[in-house]
Amino acid sequence: MVDYFNSKELLIDGISKLQFSKIPTPELDARILLSYAINHQDIIYMHNDISISKNEKNKFYDYLNKRIQGKPVSRILGSRNFWKKDFLINKYTLDPRQDSEVIVDIVTKTYSNSNKHIQILDLGAGSGCIGLSIIDDLKNSSLLSLDICKQALEQVNINAKRLNLSKKLHYAQINWFEKTWIQNIKLITEKEKLFSKNKFDIIVCNPPYIKSSEIKKLQIEVKNYDPLISLDGGIDGYDSYKAIFKDLSKLLLNNGVCFVEIGYDMLEYIKIILKESNLNLIKVYKDFQGHSRVIQIS
Repeated sequence: MVDYFNSKELLIDGISKLQFSKIPTPELDARILLSYAINHQDIIYMHNDISISKNEKNKFYDYLNKRIQGKPVSRILGSRNFWKKDFLINKYTLDPRQDSEVIVDIVTKTYSNSNKHIQILDLGAGSGCIGLSIIDDLKNSSLLSLDICKQALEQVNINAKRLNLSKKLHYAQINWFEKTWIQNIKLITEKEKLFSKNKFDIIVCNPPYIKSSEIKKLQIEVKNYDPLISLDGGIDGYDSYKAIFKDLSKLLLNNGVCFVEIGYDMLEYIKIILKESNLNLIKVYKDFQGHSRVIQIS
């Protein structure tokens, strides 16, 4: 009876199974999943010659089956690389997207040379990847992370501890569809020593913006594994934008700015909502595919 197996042979078989099931990136996925199955620090390649135990082999094939069923690699691993760090995720948090790195890129470049303390608000924090990435780069900053979901906020806390950012973070459960949500935020800033003001220099937000009717048409990796509350933007996709923009100016300092992610085809109607909310559109930023992805408003 064979007790050990060769890593190259397992990779070849794993890649073949993923290719047969039409998984988009079979080679990369197989390498990552095998590395994870054996707790290997680096990603395994074909030229590596590693002995794999029967137990590790079984883990690998279990992960392969989950991937074939549509579960994203990040969900299998329980983490996703975002910006410069790995963030732990759970079933209550959105799987971080590369498009959302646009917000981090803009903010960190814009404020990297600032000498003053920067007070930041992250609306709909999820795993905390956007807000935590920003305060990790901007050393003289503090962050208030808000989310409607208690379990998501627990993940923010876990990620902050892993990144040694807990001293710069306060998190709280807030629902921006409630009438008192702005007042509740101001009560937090008055009580917490992290915040010297009850308004913010920077607000970042990646709200849900998929039309309710479009959810069922999304990829299996998204509709079956991302939390619905992080995807569903209502009948037209604009529910959260309308709720947030209505009183957003009450949270912004005079020179404060807000960076919000939008769907690639939402810009024109977003402009109407901004006008109705007495907010100014300063700039529109493109994502890596050239779509309008982030708006800067004041």
